[in-house]
Amino acid sequence: MGWWGVGLALMLPWLAGALWVRSGWRDDPAGIWPMALGYGYLLGMLAVTLLLRLQEALGLPPSFAGPAVVMAILTILGAWRLWRRVALDRLRLQDAGTFGVELSWQRIVFVLLLVWLGWRFATLAQELWLRPLFPWDAWTTWTVQPRVWAELRQWVPFVDPIRWLGDASGSLYTIDAVNYPITVPLLALWPTLAFGVWNDTAANLPWLGAALALGLGFYGQTRSWGATPLAALIFTWLLLSLPILDTHVALAGYADLWLAAFYSLAVIAFFQWLRTGDRRQAGLALLLALVCPSIKLEGMVWVLMFIPALAVAWLRGKALWALVGIVAVLGLVWILSGGVAFVAPGLGEIQLRPDLIQLPWLGRFALHYRSSWEPLFTNGFVLVNWHLLWYLALAAWVVAVPRIRVEGWRRIMALFIGCCLLMLFVLFFLTDAQRWAEQYTSINRVFMHFVPALLFWMMAVWVKPVDYDRAEPTSANTCR
Repeated sequence: MGWWGVGLALMLPWLAGALWVRSGWRDDPAGIWPMALGYGYLLGMLAVTLLLRLQEALGLPPSFAGPAVVMAILTILGAWRLWRRVALDRLRLQDAGTFGVELSWQRIVFVLLLVWLGWRFATLAQELWLRPLFPWDAWTTWTVQPRVWAELRQWVPFVDPIRWLGDASGSLYTIDAVNYPITVPLLALWPTLAFGVWNDTAANLPWLGAALALGLGFYGQTRSWGATPLAALIFTWLLLSLPILDTHVALAGYADLWLAAFYSLAVIAFFQWLRTGDRRQAGLALLLALVCPSIKLEGMVWVLMFIPALAVAWLRGKALWALVGIVAVLGLVWILSGGVAFVAPGLGEIQLRPDLIQLPWLGRFALHYRSSWEPLFTNGFVLVNWHLLWYLALAAWVVAVPRIRVEGWRRIMALFIGCCLLMLFVLFFLTDAQRWAEQYTSINRVFMHFVPALLFWMMAVWVKPVDYDRAEPTSANTCR
């Protein structure tokens, strides 16, 4: 089908996902369409990977037609559901007329920033169009499988190197990261199936969509929080202008941009639920968070960061303090007993000791303090990977601390961000991952996974949220 097919492969899931997300809101809150487009792209592309997995499970060869028909049906059903639930006169881009005449200077700045972002995405698209597959991890991990599947038009198995060496039939393939999830390889495979043959540009284009979806979802949620169109676009510009994020678009092929999009938009929806109790936001947060381990194995660690915040959101008074006491006692027993070690059926050996952590697929990490302050400071405050983001983050903490006791949701949001930073401290200061910091490699990629959520929290520090209109049934808001 060529490039028309690639366009259809990218737009059809996007439209289906956006329509289904938008139809979840009968009303027309600020930023709903950008939010629907952002979350919809991720959910639509996720649906495609599930359909491709279904093809494999049924023994069918990888093809474009089957999943495309299903996505077309979902698009029609989504449009019908939206038409039934939302009055036609409400299907409008609400932000289009929110600037008054007296605020014309804001309109000018808004347009200039929008043009700036548009030009930035145009140059990134040019990089993807002209540059062949380039990143190192893409060669060795993420795009080997989709290229083999696209070239052979069959789901050939990838096995560990030992089994591959012992195979005399030549029908098995191998990569070093054979146990990694295949969601990202399937995302690269999908547009090449529509193109007809393997094409580097077609395989890389979903990464441009992921960055655009992250920006749209971030902008929509910021508007929903209460930011003006200009303020929301300024924070979105701060996000999309980060050099490290743009690098992961221009050098498409890594899984980190996808993990950043899924995880951060899940966290942002979770923050919205903390403030409003909106079950629709909770559903988006849950769905996107559950996908994270299927993007990268490290996604499971990021998902665990929700647990402390959920515990504080659901428990109060004596129950919360009892849980804290139980955790403290268990931690003390764990330290005094020297930890635990056991074999989990189907997973392998698990060791959780004060001096060692070994988990299936994640690896083995010796625990002791290492000083990583110099590379951390250099990467965050000196080099250009983050512009001035971390200086702004320090200022946000100074402003946030006095306000933490005002609303419960502010405390829980700060707790969540603190848990993420604590996890990163453990990773880079107490484990062998210190070498990732010393070598200036994964340190920036790992931080990028939650930086969009961090930036949203920084926005929430400065922007006063709007009063929530409970137009539809919501869960009990326990965080006010």
